Amino acid sequence: MKKILTKLFYVSLLGMLFLVLSCSGGSDTFESEVTPSEKETSDSEELLSFNYDQLGELRDHLEESGVDVSNLELGERPVAAKGEALPASVIAYKITTKSYHPNRSGSLINTSAVILVPNKTWLNRLSKHRIIVAPPPTYTYDLSAPSNAFKGSFKFTDDGTYNYLSVWALQANSGFVVLIPDYPGFGSSLGQCQHPYLDAEALSVSTLDLLKATRTFLSSKGYKYKPELIITGYSLGGFVAASLARKIETTPSLGYEVELLVTGGTPCNLKQILDIARNSQTTERSYFIPYTLWGYKMNAHPYIKVDDILKEPYASQSLKYFNGYEADPDKYLPNKPADLYTEDFIKNLDTDPKFSHIRSLLETNSLKPWKNKCKFVMIHGTSDESVYYQNALDFADQQNKSGGKVTFFDAPLFGHVAGIAPYYVKATLYTSSHK
Repeated sequence: MKKILTKLFYVSLLGMLFLVLSCSGGSDTFESEVTPSEKETSDSEELLSFNYDQLGELRDHLEESGVDVSNLELGERPVAAKGEALPASVIAYKITTKSYHPNRSGSLINTSAVILVPNKTWLNRLSKHRIIVAPPPTYTYDLSAPSNAFKGSFKFTDDGTYNYLSVWALQANSGFVVLIPDYPGFGSSLGQCQHPYLDAEALSVSTLDLLKATRTFLSSKGYKYKPELIITGYSLGGFVAASLARKIETTPSLGYEVELLVTGGTPCNLKQILDIARNSQTTERSYFIPYTLWGYKMNAHPYIKVDDILKEPYASQSLKYFNGYEADPDKYLPNKPADLYTEDFIKNLDTDPKFSHIRSLLETNSLKPWKNKCKFVMIHGTSDESVYYQNALDFADQQNKSGGKVTFFDAPLFGHVAGIAPYYVKATLYTSSHK
């Protein structure tokens, strides 16, 4: 009897040890003790509205800036009663919900987004609207977060900071509902976490939480929606869009379907992008890699030694450039990789064991091919020297060879910033045909 009890004791001990080990591993998972009701708390507020004439002004500005939106018709101008203003055609709301902290601790942060909806005419009450999920391009300044860009008023800026958002107001006028997420670390989560830049899982999870809150919001306002999604984005938005679509299509239990995926200027193979940058004489966007490093280190990967990668004073000072209050971190960083990165990092990234975790993170977060069911369209500028053209072209080739299917368009002579214009042409064309 004593032997049996002793054996049972050791079996139980081993079982407990296995349980502890299995629960402590996997820093890429989002598990917590948070109750569902606590996580699903959400709120909304109206930010502003656009009438017919204001949408016309947005359309004119976009055309003047080289973005062809001629296929987005405004429809007939409504008639206002004498002495009254034109009714709203599109309304912008801010929604706020809870999402997991990108450090994988299981704690919660507030996440927010803008939802653009057509005004509730009798026809819009009866219609089912297609939801467009449109994560935005990279930004470092909290005022560039969508919920702040639409707060109170919307003005075109000379540097194009917020101008891309106006395309989606025109799409909403066409009968779509458009969800534009604030990224974690901005909007309602400013100061609650470091933005998890190029962290595919963290950005996908927060966007899914906002999508769920969007559906709840639409139902509460009396809007009907179609179950299949359109997902689209440029630059970082393209990275998030493709990562999200892949997650949805490879995880049926999430309960979502994707009708159309359109991306532009998309970072796909992160290691390849870094390899080209670190071996170049100069780069167009010096802040991309430091932004990525700090996003990883300040969230799920605190063991990263930034001074192994960045030279001083950038290793010790660059975090403050990404606190949400700097619109242009590049003005503080050299455009020569030899001045920004350590010689060891440039020469030995591929061979030195101390860089193995960086290689692994870049591989983990790179976009992987999958057998997509949705229509998938990519466009990329051939002169893009920030998110290099070759990385997107290689991914499209791998996607097609892996049993998926992607339609790839070149944007000849377009760089990364200017490439957003031909992307919008394709995005509006394809979304309009999948209404």
